[in-house]
Amino acid sequence: MAIAAPAWNNFLATRNLTSAQDQILQTIRQAQVQAIQTHRTWQASFQEPNGIMQFAVHGLDNPPTWQNSIPSIHIDPGETTLSTTSSGYQVQFNRIGQVNGQLGRLTIVADHSQSKRCVFVSTLLGLLRKGHEQTRPDAGGRYCY
Repeated sequence: MAIAAPAWNNFLATRNLTSAQDQILQTIRQAQVQAIQTHRTWQASFQEPNGIMQFAVHGLDNPPTWQNSIPSIHIDPGETTLSTTSSGYQVQFNRIGQVNGQLGRLTIVADHSQSKRCVFVSTLLGLLRKGHEQTRPDAGGRYCY
């Protein structure tokens, strides 16, 4: 039991990280699609009040309706480079689905795990991609790419 428990906890943490990474990717993609469909600026927002990661997709003139992410998943502020607001992180898309502002990544970690997962907004056209923790840092000193 003592040998199996850490392996099981690591498996669960990795599964939760992957699920949360997919959730983040879909949230950002949904904001991009809404911007194209409505011909207005939309954004995906992320925050972590009281240690619970939350996300929202909303137009600029609408307040976010926050939804809780998977428990035990946290934003890694040291590796996250998305635009920051007073409440968290965001990425905006203009009426044709292009990034309106800063490109970047949202990096997440799980309780009881050293692994990281990240979602990138890579180009002004709004290309999204997923990454995971590497053994060597990138040019910016970050390990998730």
